[in-house]
Formats: sequence, structure tokens, C-alpha cells
Amino acid sequence: MSIMLANSLILIIGSIAVLFAAYFSVKSSVILGYHFGLSDELIGMTVLSVGTSLPEIMTHIICSLKIVEHPQLLNNLSGLVLGANIGSDIFQQNFVLGIVAIIGIVTVAKNHLLKDMGGLIGASLLVLMFGLNGTISRFEGFILFFGYILYLLILKKRGMIEKKSIIKIQKRQVFKNIAILILSFTIMAFSADKVVGSSEVLIKQLHISASYFGIIILGVAVALPELTTSLIAVFKNKKAISAGILIGSNVTNPMFALGLGALISTYTVPQVIILFDLPFKIFTALLILYFLWKHEILRKKNAIVLICIYLIYIYVRNLWFPIDF
Repeated sequence: MSIMLANSLILIIGSIAVLFAAYFSVKSSVILGYHFGLSDELIGMTVLSVGTSLPEIMTHIICSLKIVEHPQLLNNLSGLVLGANIGSDIFQQNFVLGIVAIIGIVTVAKNHLLKDMGGLIGASLLVLMFGLNGTISRFEGFILFFGYILYLLILKKRGMIEKKSIIKIQKRQVFKNIAILILSFTIMAFSADKVVGSSEVLIKQLHISASYFGIIILGVAVALPELTTSLIAVFKNKKAISAGILIGSNVTNPMFALGLGALISTYTVPQVIILFDLPFKIFTALLILYFLWKHEILRKKNAIVLICIYLIYIYVRNLWFPIDF
């Protein structure tokens, strides 16, 4: 078996293992969320957005620990993990949100829209500002990480904890779901380590930049939980949860996941991320804000525009920025 084929299989199997573990962790998180009386929107914005972002979070942790252990891999692993993080967000904002809007309905109340989308745009602007000098330091990682904690406290003040949402379960069920969470995290950590290792080999074999590999392969793979969970929420008529997952995840990834990773190791930032990826992400976020502000729902024709813009972005990105450093 060739090296490329073997590592491709490891990447696929590892990604599937991460996705299955993320699925069970999300399922248990929702049960625990309702047990403690969280509203649908808060579950979407926090429990599910963090739960579906676990593949990104685990990838950051694994890559950052590898950077600490092997500093010579700093540029390569930074490009890979930042590409996966930002690529995952762009895929969610444009492709996943578009698909969900075509199949079902994406709606956000106007009185919540500026706060929700403001958090998404603000998180991207922070990462862009921190990355202008070519690095994201541990201190900047600290600001991102604890900025996310502050963001959660702001959500709590919005009064999204509702007694009517409480669905109590037995203590045995509580401990069972906590055990499932711990086991899921363990499986994800092990699988993410294998995925990162195989990605390093494939980047060299395919002769493409680490950040582009992160965007088109790893970023899409780790965004699949958001896609599947959002579609399930749509089919169950939980529109607030569906929109909350996609918006909340796009705050969780740059603030919590990237912040935690930078806090562990620091990152070097490929120029393409500053010049193209983050500006594109912010532009499309503003476009989504405009669409939702105008109609309070994302119309199907708007969704098609977002998907087409994403496909153009993927093509132009590789054409104009074939290397990272």
C-alpha cells in the first residue's frame, strides 16, 4: 500500500471516528442542557455550538501540543490548523447555511441579530487584528479564550435559561451522559492526533499549502457535525437551534478553539489568511447580516448566492495564493 493511500485511509477513518464521537457528545450535551433548563436558542449558541466545534477544538489542542514538542513544525502545523479553523467557518457560513436555508428555514429575530452576528464578526476582526504581525501569541490566545467566556456570560444575561425548558432526568442518567461525554472526548483526542499526523504527510505528497489543505479537506471534515446537527434541527422544526448552531460555532471556533490553541503554543499566521481568508469571512458575514436584517429569514435565492460565492472563493484562493510562507 502506498504512503499516500495509507494516510488517506487514516485521514478518512480518523475523521469518521471524530464525527461519531462528536455526535454522541452533542446528544448527551443536549440532554444535560434540557436537564438544567437551557432554552433552545442558548442550547444552539453554546452547548451545540461548542459540541459541534469539538473536532476543531481537539485539532487545535493536538496541533499545539505537537508544536510545543517539535518547534520546527510551527509554520506547517499553524497553517494547517488555522486553515482548518477558518475554512470550517467559511464552509459553515456559506455552504452549510445555504443548504439549510434551501432545505428548511434560517431565521433570527431582529432583536437578537446584531448581538449574534456582532459576536461572529467581532471574533473574526479580533483574529485579523492579532494576526497582522504574522503571529498569534499566547497572550492574544488568552484574550480570545477568555473573551469567549465573557461572550457566554453576555448570553446568560439575555435570559435564555427558562424553567419551562427543564426536562429532568434521573441521577443515573446524568452520570451516564457525563461518562459518554468523557469517552467521546477521549476518542476525539486520539482520532484527531492520527488525522493531524496523516495530514502532515499528505500535504507533502500533494504539494499544496498546509492552510489550503486545512480549508478544503480538514475544514470541511470538521464542519460536518454542524451540517448534520443543523439539518436535524431543521427537520425537527427547531429553527432557533439551527441558526444558533451555525452562528454560535463561528464564534466558538475563532475565540475558544483558536484561542486555546494559541494559549498552548502560539501560531504563525500565513499571509493568505490575513489578506484573503479573514476578509472574505468578514465580508460574507456582513452579507448574511444584511440578508437577515432585511427579511429576518435567509431566502433561498440568497442561499444560492452564498453557495456560489463559496465555490468561487475555493477556486480563486488556490489560484492566487498557492503557498503559505
